[in-house]
Order: sequence, then C-alpha cells, then structure tokens
Amino acid sequence: MPCTIFLILLLHILIRTSSASLVTSCDSCHSEASCWESRDRGDSFTSRIFSCVCRDGFVGDGLTCYDRKLCNKSPCCETGYQWSPDLGCVDLDECSQKSSPCPEHQICSNRPGSYECLQPSSNSRSGLSEGALRLVNGGSNCSGRVEIFIDGEWGTVCDDMWNNINAEAVCRQAGCGRVIVVTAHFGEGTGRIWMDDVKCLGNESQLTECEHPGFGDHNCDHQEDVGVVCEGVQLICGRDKLQVGLDLKTMQSLGLDPFSGHLAARNCTRFNVHWGVVWYEVEARPGTCGNIVTNNGTHAVFRNNLFIYSANNESFLLPRKFPFSCFYPLETDTSLNVAVRPTLEWEHGISGTGAKPRAFMFLFVDSSYSSTYPPGVVTLPVGSPLYVGVSVEEMNSNLMVILENCFATPTSNPEDPIRHPLIENKCSTDRRQVSVVQSGTSLQARFTALLFLLGEEYRKIYLHCRLSLCDKTRFSCVPVCRSRELRSVPSLAALKPITAGPIVYGFH
Repeated sequence: MPCTIFLILLLHILIRTSSASLVTSCDSCHSEASCWESRDRGDSFTSRIFSCVCRDGFVGDGLTCYDRKLCNKSPCCETGYQWSPDLGCVDLDECSQKSSPCPEHQICSNRPGSYECLQPSSNSRSGLSEGALRLVNGGSNCSGRVEIFIDGEWGTVCDDMWNNINAEAVCRQAGCGRVIVVTAHFGEGTGRIWMDDVKCLGNESQLTECEHPGFGDHNCDHQEDVGVVCEGVQLICGRDKLQVGLDLKTMQSLGLDPFSGHLAARNCTRFNVHWGVVWYEVEARPGTCGNIVTNNGTHAVFRNNLFIYSANNESFLLPRKFPFSCFYPLETDTSLNVAVRPTLEWEHGISGTGAKPRAFMFLFVDSSYSSTYPPGVVTLPVGSPLYVGVSVEEMNSNLMVILENCFATPTSNPEDPIRHPLIENKCSTDRRQVSVVQSGTSLQARFTALLFLLGEEYRKIYLHCRLSLCDKTRFSCVPVCRSRELRSVPSLAALKPITAGPIVYGFH
C-alpha cells in the first residue's frame, strides 16, 4: 500500500471526525498536535508530506487544538464561531438562523466569523448586485475564468485587447492581491459573452465601469474567455477586526509557508483555517499589532503588513510582504494620526472598506438616564421633559460623539419639511426649552427637551439627530455655546441621522 494512502487511513482511524491539516513543516503544528510525516514518491524525486493532528483529548484541525473537556464546560470560541465536540471552534453560519441578522430587503451572505448584508439586484432574486464578478474553475477565489453578472445572468469576458490594467481591476473587485498572471484560460464558459474590447483606466472599483462597446456586443466565442490569476490574498474589514485570507494552494505554489505569517509586530500570528484559506486577524484598534491609523478627510484608514516566509526554513530568505488597508467612513475631518514606530512601507497593497459607526437613540424615563421606555409608542403629557440619550458603537476610544443637529417631525422621515429644531450647530435653539447635558465628552451624548405640539393637532412626533465624531487627541471636542454663538470647533460632516419615536401627547 502506498505510504500516503496508509497515512490517510491511519489518520482517519486516529482522529475520527476531527480533521488534519497538510503543512510544509512540523513547525506549523499546534503545541498539542502531533506531526505525521510520509513521503510521496514520484518518477524523479521524493517529496515529504507533513500532517498536523490534535492529540488525544484535544480537537481541531491540528493548526489549532482545543481541550475537549475544558471547552465542553466553558466557552472557548470567539464571537462568530460555535463549539463542536468533534471539530472544535467552527464558523457560525449566522445566515442559517431562524431570524436573519439582515434587514428584510437585503440578502445575508456568510463570512468566516461574521456575515455580510448584500443589496439585492433590482432584476434578480439571487441577491447578486448588477456587475458582480467571480473567478471560476481556478481552484480558489483569486484565480479562474472571469465571469460577470448582468441582467440576472452570469456571462464571460473576451480576451481581445486584454491587458494588465484590466486584470488589476478584476483582482481589485475580487478582493484579492496583485496580478500574477494577466491572461490565462480556465476552460470555456457557457451562456452570454457580456464584455469585449475592455479598456480600463486603473481607478475603477468594478470591471463593468471600464470602457467597452456594450454588454453582449462582441465578435468572440467561448474559446477566447479570459481568465486571470491574482495573488491569493483576500481582505475582510470587519467592525471590530481586520482579516487577511491567504489561499493555501496559491501560497504553496509560490513557495511560501502560509502558516508562518505575522503582522508588523512579530508576536501577532493569530490565524484560523477555513475552506482552504488561512485567515490572519487583528483587532481594529490603533497601535494593535502595529496598526497605523490615518485620516484622509472622510475615512479612518487602518494599515498594516502581513509577512509570510519561504517554505524553505533552512536558509535565510526575506519574507514576502502583503500590505493591506481598511477604510472606515467616519465622515469627519479630524485627524486620526497615530505615532507608530517602526513605520510601514506601502505600495500596491490590498484595500477594503468597512461599515460606518452604528448610532442608537433612546428615550429615558427620568434625568438619571438609567431606564429607557420599552419599544413602541410612548405617551407623555404636553410640557413633559424628554430625556434623550445617544450612543455610538466605535472601537477607537479617542473619538467623541457630538450632537450636531436634533429636531422633531410628525413622521419617521428625517427629511419631513415640517420640523421643530431642538439643537442646531451643536447648540440649543432655546435654552429655556432644550438643555444639552452631554456632547463631545465620550461616545455617548444626552439632552433634555420639553414636549410641545408641533402644530395645533395632537399628532405623533419623532426625534432625529445628526451626529459627528471628533478626535479628542487633536481637538477640544466639547462645544461651548454663549448667546447662540459657538466657540471654534472643528467642522465635522454629519453621520446618517438616527431616529426615536413615536411619542404621543397625553394628559394628566
């Protein structure tokens, strides 16, 4: 029996439903894993194969091993993962839950340790946006035949006039790294040939933005379907962490050990393996693992490098550097520069975009701001004080939330033309009726306002606030209002307005 087949059978008997990971050296195995070696003999050479297998009493993929007894009693998994007595911490598919985490009009798409809410196409029930792109038949998400989604149907792209700039647009939209092979063929596609004679300029966010004669206008057949090979790097810009994924097969084909990586700080080596992708992760915090955070006027930009070493660990070779950056919209022109040494070189790295900070508004029962009214309609007598609190979810503790403008309307639409201003330009419109209790001192803000009719009818009212974020390390963020004049404070663009209500007038 060939040695490789014997090893696989032996592993299956030993680990049962647990899993093993093929690696380039035993150094990649977890401290509670055993390293198995076999030799795969070919015609002209003999290659060594290593496998990481968790030891008895532990479970996992060999790269990470969990104490089964300990984890059966107390939680061992991070948010986004769930415990399996046979496999360890496995990805939690939030999208398969009874109640979808996404709004009704959006499609839930699972991601390692998280999920994404996709905007459905107006002419498709698949949840795919018009112009979506995929790479097919290449063995990974970062290589294969180029296909785009138009008018509810996947189709191919002709290789006429194809060049490096076009391939860069594909790799950029696919969320992968730099171009390795500009033109490759991964078999013939089927269906429509959507694009021909493509001409990109280099700044397009997706391939369909590039110049072309028109969708479906071509003089090609499927023998000319173009494919590309991108650096097997993917990026997820999460709300609380950044994740860089390395395609296992692509890295090994480049002679790299995908399990040898670390970030700018050498002790930051945390990773998980899912579906052939090695995912390195770091918290979205300034300074963590060498993260550098800057501000371009509208976004906080997190940057770092992932260093991966050669599979040949017996000689000194410079590691391969994979720069990455995540852009988080703050809609503020304050600076988030963080002094970090050593500095990172940056050239042609992978980039992604994260979500805006989430804001919430609550109506509290009294001035202690400790108890909120239950969801639904709140009925209060005319002249009652409204105790309103706002909070923003944001990992950067240097940011302070400021009440820019708050107002009341008779509908839940913040653009309703009938409105009563409460706070304008960070200050109370009438100090006798509105008091700003807290603004610019933390990620929470509070104000009190008296409840009166918007018109002459006792109609429901809704409260709306537009907020901004201010960096306390660069500015004095607390607005100072004297006789409706505001002291010089950095001009900040407003975040998306948040709403609370309805509130109904009553009598005592």
